[in-house]
Amino acid sequence: MRVASLLKSTFPIVARCSGLGSALALRYRALRYRGAGTIFMLHSVVDCGDDYPDHSLRCPAETLTAALTWLREAGVDFVSLDEMLERLIAPSERPFAAFTFDDGFADSLTHALPVMERFNAPMTVYVATGMILRSMDAWWLGLAAWIRANDRIALPAAGLAFDCADPAGKKRAFVAIEAVIHHNYELLPNVRAAIAAQGIYSDSLVDREALTIAQLRELSRHPLVTIGGHGDTHINLARASDDTAYREMMSNRRFLEELIGRPVEHFAYPFGNARACGNREAEFARSVGFRTAVTTRSGAVFPAHLDHPYALPREVLSANDTPSSLRCKLDGVYRAIQSQLGDPIALM
Repeated sequence: MRVASLLKSTFPIVARCSGLGSALALRYRALRYRGAGTIFMLHSVVDCGDDYPDHSLRCPAETLTAALTWLREAGVDFVSLDEMLERLIAPSERPFAAFTFDDGFADSLTHALPVMERFNAPMTVYVATGMILRSMDAWWLGLAAWIRANDRIALPAAGLAFDCADPAGKKRAFVAIEAVIHHNYELLPNVRAAIAAQGIYSDSLVDREALTIAQLRELSRHPLVTIGGHGDTHINLARASDDTAYREMMSNRRFLEELIGRPVEHFAYPFGNARACGNREAEFARSVGFRTAVTTRSGAVFPAHLDHPYALPREVLSANDTPSSLRCKLDGVYRAIQSQLGDPIALM
């Protein structure tokens, strides 16, 4: 394994467990990786994250509260995406943080918003049309439900088998299978078949977890909330034809604008990694009329991103975060490691 790969895979754990992250953060803060601020990415906010195999998508409300408390004490300003753009035009000495929530989970309203209200912190909720209409193939929800219901699972087509009788085993199984799928989408039919054989169907899971139309409208009226687009069906846009990828964005924007009665100007690429979006998708986001689009690439936001507003990086805010890891994210340490001390500005 290359040294850079080893650092990338082990650094978050070492940073959290040893405090090394704080020391490195102090070094990199003096260099060029920090940027003007950070966009944080969340998905679902829950009461407790221990029971979820898809733990990377589930942030406990108490963790979100602790993170906001620490960030505020660290002198970080909480801003909307529109305010973020203003801060990039006229940078401040104070760093900013913007908070984004992907997909359109009902707990954006019931669990996340009450926490954000306590801190007067703006939030952007990126909503997929299929979540609201209950028509989206949210295979990752089915995968998590399958793993949660079994002590052992196997995916012979990928040569994978897992003992997952405890929460740690279930989390390992989810991470491994999700990664394999993102590298080989041809395995999805096998995963769907295994899930369906257990009587688990993604449409029922979406129905249980997604915002309703009434809830989305209620959320959109809140002064702290911005509604953004997340595609019609949450597909990997980079794998779609030009017409399909463009239509996914345009149709999603029109659907949301008609539903909430106000402009939808921000977008999050589904999955958002290098295999899911690139320069073509950025051009589509521009031509559809969005002001910004965010990826899932790690990094801080810089004034230079004003020239690349459709390639904005984000940092995950998860159940595993501590003050040390949050400091690393603010200071661009993860970007420094992942880029092998290369360009601090994460683009496509």
